[in-house]
Amino acid sequence: MSGTIVLGIGNRLGGDDAAGTCVVDMLNQRWKRTNASLFIEIMGIDTGTAPESYTSVIRQRQPDLLILVDAADMGLPPGALRIIPPEKISILSFSTHHMPLSMFVSYVKEFCGKILLVGVQPEGTAMGKYLSKVVRKSVKELAEAILDGRISEIPVLK
Repeated sequence: MSGTIVLGIGNRLGGDDAAGTCVVDMLNQRWKRTNASLFIEIMGIDTGTAPESYTSVIRQRQPDLLILVDAADMGLPPGALRIIPPEKISILSFSTHHMPLSMFVSYVKEFCGKILLVGVQPEGTAMGKYLSKVVRKSVKELAEAILDGRISEIPVLK
């Protein structure tokens, strides 16, 4: 096992539902701007609404850490970030997916050292809208926390 894979999940045309994909954009842009070997260990993948399409990459790479980032209605203020424990995955409302995230996590867990699901509380997910200002700020903070190895600073959803 080696490195970290970040899966950005969401619909780019659905307002704040694009939070996960935007985190990956920021990770990849930052990586391209630097040649530091520190960033080579992090692979960001925009999965759109079908993270299950990337199980072969996860199986092949077998990351030490798999981070899934998705918009999730957690009943918190817009832009709030939370690590979602596995037992809460199936009871939360996530963006539209082809496969439930709980089923996806169950399938890939044997190929990963650790799996973290980070939820981003959306302000709005209307089709044709852009990422809200508050969620954009949170997405940037999350990308920086991942790159700096501070992902554990994000509170766990209670």
